[in-house]
Amino acid sequence: MSEEITADQLRQELKDVEEQIAELRRVGGDAEARRGQDTDTSEGYVEPEEIATELTGIAENEAVIDILEQRRERLEEQLKALG
Repeated sequence: MSEEITADQLRQELKDVEEQIAELRRVGGDAEARRGQDTDTSEGYVEPEEIATELTGIAENEAVIDILEQRRERLEEQLKALG
């Protein structure tokens, strides 16, 4: 038996994807705001490795957002096709 995806299922998946995007943007914004800040125990010098780790995390977050945005577009197209 073939399983057909309903418009309601697509809408729910679209809603879930949009929530994930919003959360990742919030987390990414927090990371951007903290980037390069001193910690409580810091003496004013941020290790290059720490900066690289922060930048990598931010870049990975953006890559995941890009994938989710592509998924959102496909879901929107599927919803349009259903009518």
